[in-house]
Amino acid sequence: PWDDWSFEFGVAFITQNSIGDIFTGEIARDTSYAGGEVYQFTATKLLDTYEWNIGGHEFHPQLELPLCLEIVDENSRDPFLDYNAALQFRWVDFPWNDIVHTTMGVGLGLSYSSKLYLMDVKRHPGEERSHLKFDLPIHVTFARPSHPDQQLVFYLAHQSGGFHIFDKGGVNSLGVALRCSF
Repeated sequence: PWDDWSFEFGVAFITQNSIGDIFTGEIARDTSYAGGEVYQFTATKLLDTYEWNIGGHEFHPQLELPLCLEIVDENSRDPFLDYNAALQFRWVDFPWNDIVHTTMGVGLGLSYSSKLYLMDVKRHPGEERSHLKFDLPIHVTFARPSHPDQQLVFYLAHQSGGFHIFDKGGVNSLGVALRCSF
């Protein structure tokens, strides 16, 4: 019953950067009242594995449903909960997988925070903020080829207002996790 599930525990730091900053390499941990850590617990259900034949090569991308509970521990107040669910596409076929087993996942879903992130308020003073955001998880995993089910994960947890759908702007956290698949 658990052969298509993976479980992940990680910790991330809240950045003061926009998503554009992060993609250009500008990353700064926020140490002010709005900074802090985010502890995440994720259960991911593998929904399907596809077989694609491209240019005479066979690829096996996966579609997953990650369900993530986060405990947001900001520097200046008590922790609160953040709930996330997404559909995630995971690429698993890299030419170096016999040396370092690698995957990359990118998803889109929804996130609901029981409190507004202080970083969101700090970066958008005077603007209306939403508890509901888009969840855009990005993960890269690495594992020994002999144990591909035990992975080290580097991830970006990006929550976005969706260009005025919920609000404008969002919050970014960078983290590391351990993921075990069954």
